[in-house]
Amino acid sequence: MRRLHATGPRERFLASGMYQQPDGLLEHWSIHDVGHGAWFVRVDRDGRAAGRCSLLQEALRNAEGFFERVDQQLYGPDGRPVSRLRCTRFARSVELSVIDQSGQNETGIDLDPDFLIVPPGCLLSGMALARAAQMTPPVSLLRIRQGGEQLLWRTCSATVRCPADASVSVDGRPLPARACGWSCSAERVWLDRHDVALRLDDGARCIRLSRYARRHG
Repeated sequence: MRRLHATGPRERFLASGMYQQPDGLLEHWSIHDVGHGAWFVRVDRDGRAAGRCSLLQEALRNAEGFFERVDQQLYGPDGRPVSRLRCTRFARSVELSVIDQSGQNETGIDLDPDFLIVPPGCLLSGMALARAAQMTPPVSLLRIRQGGEQLLWRTCSATVRCPADASVSVDGRPLPARACGWSCSAERVWLDRHDVALRLDDGARCIRLSRYARRHG
């Protein structure tokens, strides 16, 4: 698993795993405890074997379940860095810094106090969905997506539906989960009690978690 920054001496391992998409993209991830209930999450969305772009992500998730910072580095299919997006959350706004071939650009967006940053990928978007499910709808969102060799974003609002509980098999082990989804999407996500997506299904594809490891105690 590649990463933007090495694991720090004060980080304590919590969990790791991998998603494999039908098109061959692999999403390796790890979560570390950095104190006071906060997590530092690293994700390597590796598209090299599939001839696609790769995206390295790092996110600081606070004890309330909000992403305070998200740093994303996008690489082209040939491995060259093409774009970097840094998001920093404040009480009523988010600052976005983009570095690409055109240089560096800064953007500030005013949002509702309880807005959520929703990064691309199985793990981070699942965590945002889990947090939104605990909030009074509608929830204000800053949604980030990967479009070719660019990182794009838009603001919107949505509600979350969690109609059913279920058991999902991960590495041959049945795990309890709740099925949730955004009101604006057909995708259904099965989340465990740690806000990790165990399975994602939108009718056209199904992505399952594997190699799921957690620290005990």
